[in-house]
Amino acid sequence: MTYRVFHLSCTPELSEILTAFLADAGFDSFAETEDGLDAYATDAQIATWLNVLHELNGQFDFTYRSEVLPDKNWNEVWERQFQPIRIGDRLLIRASFHPADATVAQELVIDPKMAFGTGHHATTYMMCEQVMDFFARRDAGKSVRVLDYGSGTGVLAILAKRLGAAEVDAVDIEAPAYESTLENAGSNGVQLDEVVHGELSDVPDGNPYDLVVANINRNVLLETGEALYHRLGAGGTALMSGVLEQDERMLVGHMQGVGFRHRATFARGDWRAFDFTRD
Repeated sequence: MTYRVFHLSCTPELSEILTAFLADAGFDSFAETEDGLDAYATDAQIATWLNVLHELNGQFDFTYRSEVLPDKNWNEVWERQFQPIRIGDRLLIRASFHPADATVAQELVIDPKMAFGTGHHATTYMMCEQVMDFFARRDAGKSVRVLDYGSGTGVLAILAKRLGAAEVDAVDIEAPAYESTLENAGSNGVQLDEVVHGELSDVPDGNPYDLVVANINRNVLLETGEALYHRLGAGGTALMSGVLEQDERMLVGHMQGVGFRHRATFARGDWRAFDFTRD
């Protein structure tokens, strides 16, 4: 499969906004540059990507150019843009080509491949932080069932299992993400209970979950918020992210409308994460 990189020249503030729009449109991954943003997508859909960029150009002030990325260079580029995520001495998420660090409590080795979008680095940070806080304050004797919706590379699912979750299911509609979740779970010595390639409706509908995590994007959260509510048990926690500051009020209002109670909002740069519960 041949990929194309789109070089966007824009301000850092606009880069965050464009990342959200392009992720919703289906671009695969993003990397910040000195001039703005690089966005990656399959070359086969070039007409679609040009149409998306043309429409965004009508709303925002930026310029862009693109070039085909030869297959043989794709993995090299992907590795170059992948940066470790470190949360104090609590967690380090790194690729196998980064050095280990024995000073952190948890270390996950996640090789990015094509399932990792660096544009959501801030959301991954916040979601991992909230998952760790959830397990730190839980009743140690209580069994916890977790659903990672839109698992990507499987970071949140693997972390939840490492922190003591009794059962962890994961689902992603993208084949590379599904495969990456399986591979990364194995390489980190973790056995996930169900890993599903498909939509939320494809996840076996058994007992309700105690924790649902969804680091995805605004549109998918709005479309599936009610279904996520019904997958969560009474008193359960739903952690969500992938939303920009400008959409915070819309997202919270929608989730309250389907039944969630909003407990907290977290910020990192222009990105937001949310803590909801089902009473």
